[in-house]
Amino acid sequence: MQSHRLERMTWMEVDEALVRGVDAVLLPFGSIEQHGPHMPLDTDCFIAQALAERAATAAQSQGLTLLVAPTVNVTLSWYHMQFPGTMRLTTETFLRVFVDICDSLFLHGVKTVIVVNGHGGNVAALTVAINHYLETTGRRVPVANWIELAADVVAEIDTPTIHAEEAETSLAMALGQRVDLSLATRDAFDRSQAVREAGLPWSSLGRYDASHVGPSVIVPMDMLRDISPSGVVGDGTRATLETGQRIVDVVVPRLVQLAYEFAQASSSKASVDKVGQSNADK
Repeated sequence: MQSHRLERMTWMEVDEALVRGVDAVLLPFGSIEQHGPHMPLDTDCFIAQALAERAATAAQSQGLTLLVAPTVNVTLSWYHMQFPGTMRLTTETFLRVFVDICDSLFLHGVKTVIVVNGHGGNVAALTVAINHYLETTGRRVPVANWIELAADVVAEIDTPTIHAEEAETSLAMALGQRVDLSLATRDAFDRSQAVREAGLPWSSLGRYDASHVGPSVIVPMDMLRDISPSGVVGDGTRATLETGQRIVDVVVPRLVQLAYEFAQASSSKASVDKVGQSNADK
């Protein structure tokens, strides 16, 4: 197999791979949205796809075959629409796209699909999507959010972890994304204060930082330009290649672990189902 990327394979190569055995298909979700002055619009897509490809390569050395599906790039970015170039789907369309893509993969005989998500704005809808998909199809599709897989590393960063800031910029650098640190900014560093200064409803219990701990309530997103002229929420100037590499070094093996565990469970279930069907035919 010349590539892990599904879209770079012919239909015959995909068919051969499925016959030999594909343990899981990694399905990257990103976004096309502003990432401050220092990173391109496709940063979330770039991160999700790069992590998935690295995981597929790493899995190969452990005897696992993972394919990487085309990245779902235009997603839920309505709150970035004040910045030129940002694109978005409605939530209703997003949920339908999720179903159609998963249905397509399972129709061809894929046993396990794993979402690799690079965009925090997708998390709530993906949670709804995977639970509804299980309810209606009986299929379990896990979602791996890189920032949660790297929670232990991110927790050591002493700046807010929100958008185009230290953690995300560092990860983008480590994966080879185009990053111009000379243009990076520190903006809306205290998001609570920025929301209040914009005259928007707020509570001291509101949770915005991805590394928030303690009592919290969920509040809606804000239109980002209302609280951050640059689009950065946090401190992008603190990003380093070393921090990004530490994130990569924990996320990739954890993606492989997730794929292995789900693939094993799927194989076991398939064996049980096959035995049950054989007994029923007797």
